[in-house]
Amino acid sequence: MYGPGKSTSQDDARELSLFGYKQQLKRSMGKFSSFAISFSLISVITGIFANFTFGLQQVGGLLVWSWLLVGVGQFFVALVMADLSTRFPISGYGYQWTSRLANPHLGYFVGWLLLMQFITGFPGVCQAMANTLYGMSGAEANSWTVTWITVIIISLITMIHLLGIRWVSFVNDTGVFAEIIGVLIIILFLGGAWLFAGDLNFKHLFDNINTIREESSGFSAFALSLVVGAWCMTGFEAAADLAEETHQPRKIVPRSVISSQVTAAIAGFLMLVIFILSMDDIQYYLGLENPIVSIIETNLGTTLSTLIGIIVLMSIFACGVASMATATRLMYSMARDNILPLSGYLKRVHPRYKTPQLATVLVWALACIFVISIRHLELITSISAVAAYLGYSGIMYATLRSNKLTEKAKGFSLSSFRKPVQWISLLWTLLVVAALTIPENRVAGMQETHLPAKSTLIALILGIFVYLVFIRSRIISGAAGPPKN
Repeated sequence: MYGPGKSTSQDDARELSLFGYKQQLKRSMGKFSSFAISFSLISVITGIFANFTFGLQQVGGLLVWSWLLVGVGQFFVALVMADLSTRFPISGYGYQWTSRLANPHLGYFVGWLLLMQFITGFPGVCQAMANTLYGMSGAEANSWTVTWITVIIISLITMIHLLGIRWVSFVNDTGVFAEIIGVLIIILFLGGAWLFAGDLNFKHLFDNINTIREESSGFSAFALSLVVGAWCMTGFEAAADLAEETHQPRKIVPRSVISSQVTAAIAGFLMLVIFILSMDDIQYYLGLENPIVSIIETNLGTTLSTLIGIIVLMSIFACGVASMATATRLMYSMARDNILPLSGYLKRVHPRYKTPQLATVLVWALACIFVISIRHLELITSISAVAAYLGYSGIMYATLRSNKLTEKAKGFSLSSFRKPVQWISLLWTLLVVAALTIPENRVAGMQETHLPAKSTLIALILGIFVYLVFIRSRIISGAAGPPKN
């Protein structure tokens, strides 16, 4: 869990100094912890349990193929990010990469979008856990009760972070072990129950119906269904954001980025196939409060469903821990370069616990405000996804316009495949942004359309205001941005 010894840590610290920074955060993460932070943040269990109903309402069984499409597209993005993490093993990933490949102005906006991803995504994960916990209790639905449970979960995760990265790694590693076990149980036992039933009918995988409009799902509905995979299969770059707390990051982080994405994509695909094949009547399950829980209970009984429920809660909690870790390290990295308001406070590291505690408290406050003001989980996850892919697009654009990547890397490298992979990644991320914003989508229970696009636009306008008032002049004067080295 804790990686190599003192000499390796000193080598890592010397390498970090080449980028203009002193070692302030504590290096304690090894191979598994690095993989775990990315795999946990992707968290196929969290993503599927949180958004399965939404995806099923849009396209029925075609949700399986929507997920697979996202998995392939995200594989190319992961390759680019693995290449960048080899060259720039620094906390702040997208902000640092873009600032150093292009300029700090573009770096600020990429960093801002990625912050919006996690400031909305983190409470979204916690609300998914609250919904699952409340659903398992059998209590009558009450949205405000779920909201306050979410606030408690956010606060508990914050307390763990304030105690330092060792506690974060321990909780996250435990959650990932549980998630791997949970995925295997769902695939093997639920798949076995379906095979044992003898009804080997695959037609549900090609059912094509939008139950909201009560008609066959068209292109817009399929585009919207991408949110299930698009929101879930982000976060594989989290290992890169914790590079300054990882031993031998040039070697370990690229492997973690790619392996976590591939593992999650395959596991999620198999889970969705099993869930959909286990439904005799899709319309019936869509009428239930939590169709996945009902599928598991119907096919596996109370004992196994209770065990899976506990594992699901552990997995979602670990995902929340990983999400806050990524958000706070990104905020710390940007503040260290004076690229955020209140940077002097947000860059402070606790002398004992070696964590950015004020950044952690701010993320806690923003997450609580967000989850109290917006209580629709689908809307929260959609905003997170749109912001993430806009940020990814900025990263891909920076890689294409830079000549610095032609230099030979010390570890993983795309070599002659770099340009094609970068172009595919840029086009893919822009396609996802279009798919999540252009269709006339409507969140259940709300009449207004295009809410994810409108909400993300508000966040971007706020970012432009902060840039014009606080950041632009700092960058121009040389008072903000990565150190010149």
